[in-house]
Amino acid sequence: MPPSLSRQTRDAVVQDLIAGELGRNAIARKHHVSAGYVTKIAREEGHWFDNDWQTHTGTEAHRIDCAAARLDREEQLMQDLLAHPQTSRQRDGKETRAHKRLSYKLYDNNRHHS
Repeated sequence: MPPSLSRQTRDAVVQDLIAGELGRNAIARKHHVSAGYVTKIAREEGHWFDNDWQTHTGTEAHRIDCAAARLDREEQLMQDLLAHPQTSRQRDGKETRAHKRLSYKLYDNNRHHS
């Protein structure tokens, strides 16, 4: 486990966070600590970096794009499933392989996203 920061170093990091002139990595280099320490101190002190909103916005936009792509894929799979002419074999009543594949793809499409 790494040694804890001295009170003076921690206070200096907090002062740089309050000033807001430097980014996280620049503060870490200036005080010879890891970027993780700076982030931890920032969270404990309730400070945020200027570009946090950009990361959050980009992540949220990506999440929405993936959800829309899943909906499009689900719609296409549902159309394929409904258009399939035969869902069971006449000789024994079991599902056809093609129907099984389509129904599993439909299930798998949203399996981890509910």
